[in-house]
Amino acid sequence: MPAVRLSDVAQDAGVSLATASRVLNGSARVPGKAVAEKVEASAARLGYVPNAQAQALARSRSGLIGLVVHDIADPYFATIAREVQQQVFASQSQVLLTQTDREIDTEVRALRSLIAQQVDALVLVGSHRYGNDSDAAISTLLEGFARNGGKVVGMGQSVGVGRTIVPDNAAAAHELATALIVEGHRRFAVVQGIAGIPSAGSRTGGFVAALTEAGIEPELSIEAGLTRDGGYELAEQIEEHLETAAADDAPLCVFAPADVMALGTLGELRRRGISVPGQVAVAGFGGVPDGADSHPTLTTIALPLHDMARQAVEWVLEHPVQDEQGGGDEQDGQHENAADDAITEVHVRGDVLLRESTAVAAKA
Repeated sequence: MPAVRLSDVAQDAGVSLATASRVLNGSARVPGKAVAEKVEASAARLGYVPNAQAQALARSRSGLIGLVVHDIADPYFATIAREVQQQVFASQSQVLLTQTDREIDTEVRALRSLIAQQVDALVLVGSHRYGNDSDAAISTLLEGFARNGGKVVGMGQSVGVGRTIVPDNAAAAHELATALIVEGHRRFAVVQGIAGIPSAGSRTGGFVAALTEAGIEPELSIEAGLTRDGGYELAEQIEEHLETAAADDAPLCVFAPADVMALGTLGELRRRGISVPGQVAVAGFGGVPDGADSHPTLTTIALPLHDMARQAVEWVLEHPVQDEQGGGDEQDGQHENAADDAITEVHVRGDVLLRESTAVAAKA
């Protein structure tokens, strides 16, 4: 069957083509209620679906939000993406999602594609500076997009344009290390050397600073990728270290600066027959839901991922969104100022969650 055209709807409803367009494409000049209902009934009966480009032209906006994440398989990004999707969909808009795999060229292509699709806004989760000339390409794209009326929100670190939601990574990691020391941990391993991801460096830096203040030197410093596979590599190196380290009844406490890495480490240690937390304790950062379901449950810094996503959507839509989980107040009253144009950066804090993966009681 040939596709149903707008002219078919107009003829069936007995109205002009322009009137049918105003009703179905979302123009501000909508005819009377009776006429609108007649047009909508004809469209439903004929199975007509409005053209997205025509709607964008009529509304002067596409109703599309571009969402850029590192890795949708990472539960941190998946959790944020799901929240953004729900909030945007409730506003009658749609999300175009793309992942970069932490590749600069992929990110540049993704941004160009989303801008070409005439998205109204860009939400970049975890976009980072790569320390090379390609940074300028991203900056140029975002600056041009904002100059032409597009909105930009960065989550994780500033992208130099628009607004940013920034976790206080160093302070939260410092609190986590302090809590672990209070719990009785004295042997620590940390992950360092993750190039191009300042948030990971800040987390490890804050963690090590707390150890230094307590007079503790990390027993092991490891380089590994900030992924589940990186967690497998971390577990392998930990096993090698345990085989050569002096015997000690106290567990080695490993800090991975991302939950996905910590979960990979935890699972691989278990597969290698290494007791967690008996021989090795594991702590992460992020607060993904998977950490509450792991075995043992994962100690972490729980960031307010739902609120971070909600605030990002509020900023791009410029109006408050419904908080399905109740409450809705941001920490320190930040949520009340979310629509204030003067705000360009909001810092969020996470909560220390001490769970089974670092339980010192296992040695009793």
